[in-house]
Amino acid sequence: MVLLTKVDITMTMTDTPQTMKSTRSPRESGFSLIELLVVIAIIAILASISLPVLSSAKESARTVKCRNNLYQMAVASMAYSTDHNGNLPSFKNWLYTRMGAIETGSLYRYAPNKQIYLCPTEKTTMSESGKSQQTSSSNFGAMFGKTHKRDYSYAMNCGICHNTKISNFISPSKTMLYMEAELAPTDYSGQVGPAFGGFTRHLLSQRHQDAGHIIMSDLHAEKLGLEKFSKVSKKKIFWFPTKDTTGGNGMNLGIGLK
Repeated sequence: MVLLTKVDITMTMTDTPQTMKSTRSPRESGFSLIELLVVIAIIAILASISLPVLSSAKESARTVKCRNNLYQMAVASMAYSTDHNGNLPSFKNWLYTRMGAIETGSLYRYAPNKQIYLCPTEKTTMSESGKSQQTSSSNFGAMFGKTHKRDYSYAMNCGICHNTKISNFISPSKTMLYMEAELAPTDYSGQVGPAFGGFTRHLLSQRHQDAGHIIMSDLHAEKLGLEKFSKVSKKKIFWFPTKDTTGGNGMNLGIGLK
């Protein structure tokens, strides 16, 4: 048995953490410069890995929102039809009756939220650049709203003008109603259609990982790349709800379509 003297006990009791701390070397009191640089490098590596993942997650959320926007517009169109003897809105005034004012469109009463008409991904690119990134070659759309900045992303199939009564559609699941179109920054036509007479009006936007959305007349939505879209857009039934493909003054708009 070891007996401690009074002096030993006193020294032991006074050997507090404060005293012990003061006897540590500078090396034990913090990180070295090399250690700090290693930590910073690790943080930078983790950030470089996580940022693309976060960006992809945000785009996925915007893609879902875009698809939902189209669905809400299609449902609103069906609600419109119940008040108009089964007829869908006209491609001429669904978007506006006063150019540049979406709230004047015939659909707005049934979908009274301007955010629904604009793809969130395109909204982001507009905010970053100050204008739309789309560079559509559609000279038809360029004739509409040359002085109006486009604030919508979706266009109606103008082929439906041949018969707006949904009950007369031959195959609603194969006839496109609205499309996430590639439109020029000042295109305020609100419409897309098959190519005819030198006009190119059927471009599908590819802003969602090289794909864009369409919604059919039976309310089912699809996400298509250009290759698949180019195939379905060559069919008459895609643009026209019935076998009638004539336009104004008897012009045949179905030329070149199968």
